[in-house]
Amino acid sequence: MGLVLKYIQPTKSGSRYRRRIPEHLREIIGKREITKALGRTYDEALKAYPAVHADAVRQIDLAQRQYDSQNPLTLGQALTELENYQRRIDMLKRFGFDPHDATVDPHDPESVAEGEARSQAADEILGKYPIDKSTGHPRGVSLDDLFMVRALNAGAPPKPAATLLDAKHLYLKERLKGSEHDREKNRQRIERIYERTVEALGDIPKVADIDRDAAKRVKDHLLALGTLKPASVKRELNIIKAMVNHAVREGLVGPIANPFASLDFGEEIPEAESQRRDPLPDEVLDKVRLLMQDVRIPSIGLIWRLLEGTGCRLAEITGLRVEDLDVSSELPHIRVRWHEDRRIKTRTSVRHVPLVGDALEAAKVALELAEKGQAALFPRYFGGKGPTAASQVLMNRVRQVTKDRRHVVHSLRHNMKDRLWLAEVSQLDQNLILGHSLGSVGDRTYGGDPAKLRVTTRAMKKAFGLSD
Repeated sequence: MGLVLKYIQPTKSGSRYRRRIPEHLREIIGKREITKALGRTYDEALKAYPAVHADAVRQIDLAQRQYDSQNPLTLGQALTELENYQRRIDMLKRFGFDPHDATVDPHDPESVAEGEARSQAADEILGKYPIDKSTGHPRGVSLDDLFMVRALNAGAPPKPAATLLDAKHLYLKERLKGSEHDREKNRQRIERIYERTVEALGDIPKVADIDRDAAKRVKDHLLALGTLKPASVKRELNIIKAMVNHAVREGLVGPIANPFASLDFGEEIPEAESQRRDPLPDEVLDKVRLLMQDVRIPSIGLIWRLLEGTGCRLAEITGLRVEDLDVSSELPHIRVRWHEDRRIKTRTSVRHVPLVGDALEAAKVALELAEKGQAALFPRYFGGKGPTAASQVLMNRVRQVTKDRRHVVHSLRHNMKDRLWLAEVSQLDQNLILGHSLGSVGDRTYGGDPAKLRVTTRAMKKAFGLSD
């Protein structure tokens, strides 16, 4: 009969136990693999296998515990029941045992040897603990070791059902993309809607137990908060819907109908973007410009001037590099494009934005202030939480002038939109300047950047009343 037990190899003199050590544990154990001669004959190998395999498990277990103590989990929260279960299952697999099948066939010598190896490994685990004299059982056994011993002796218990917390953890792990700033912002948003969902349901539900009535209770709870409009509630619920979809797609739960899909909001009409933000009135613009002249950080004033003079988004300006500015050619402009420290919102956001009038002068000053060899145009607000920091400083100045909640830094894009409208600039040219969707395939696909820049420069000068 040929040997089929794990980690056994035939040799010229019989057979040996050979097991590779996981790469992250090799430095702790001090070698790359565990090897041990098992004997010359088949019977000798079967007899020696249980003790040798149990000793290998002990070495790897001790090394793994040392590794875990030196490299603690950084999840930011306690593991769920399901995550702990899967972690323990992975430990059993790492030790070379089937987590679920502990059946021993007394008529199969190899099955008997496997069973003895499992028993010896369990004894090794329990041997670390003191014996309670009153019961004769080990005292203070950890939950991990208790799970391991039970699984070695009788197979692992059934897998726990996935909760919404499991779905959230999986979604955060696999779906957060973009820059550090974007990931943190989206993580906070996901955490917020998750907490509100649990508030609405009164407990952390199992994903499979969330029905349509539960989804409606979440919707009603969000609407009852009084701080969210129906359109905002829809966006919040879309996050939960996406978490459930991802959990189903990745096998965390079985196929289920998503209870958060197509919830009815009646006849409510989502608030338009133009209703949420107003352009800044001329008197507000004039006062803010004066405040910006006195700021102690020159880059803040320059950022404001570029925002007002280009209609760009704040992150598009704070994420500029020196190489993204062209102030000396026939058609001065900034290049808004993707790079590692600043993602671009949409494909159409990648564009060339003309620099005219005061925006051109601000760009020249910013380049003059940039230190030699400096990559970022505004290093203080470049990447990460830079746009948020710049927004706070700018908003402080705006709030000194107006308390209207519709007046914000983003209002400058609406000011630019108004300028372009009043100058009777075509919709296509407006979209090219502001980075909005270009509509038809022809508009998106055809035409070179130089031609587009020439047309948009003419449009921008017209909007600011400058001669062409």
